[in-house]
Amino acid sequence: MNNTSNWLVHDHHKYDAALDECEMAADVGEWKNAKRLFQNFVTDLKLHMQMEDEVLYPLFVEENGDPEGIIAHLSEEHDYLARLVHDLAYIIKANDFDHFLDSLEPLHKAMNQHNEHEEKVFMNMANQSILMRRDEIMERLHAVQNKQGRRSWDY
Repeated sequence: MNNTSNWLVHDHHKYDAALDECEMAADVGEWKNAKRLFQNFVTDLKLHMQMEDEVLYPLFVEENGDPEGIIAHLSEEHDYLARLVHDLAYIIKANDFDHFLDSLEPLHKAMNQHNEHEEKVFMNMANQSILMRRDEIMERLHAVQNKQGRRSWDY
């Protein structure tokens, strides 16, 4: 999460950049570095998703309800992204660049679609009550960093 004035919109571009770095390392056969970069990406993405799943999504449901299932759909998108990351984790362990590229493309696409969807939802659903609770919400987001999440990342 960033701490700028537009605090509900995340720095989603850093995840694309992290995957691009990983791809570049794998492309030149630096698999040890590619694996390290990938693990850093996964660690950061896990925390990002956990903050949304445990703080932001429930907050939006509490404030606005979820009659159309928009927040539930965002959570399902997280599950799908986790599966794609899981598949990529096994491929990168095998040092298989061709399959790595084949798996990287759908992950990039799914992440971009999710990020656009999520940012649109956050900006449309952010009401005055949420904006007035910024400090409390930021505190709750920070607290997530020190606890285990609900999503299983078994790699």
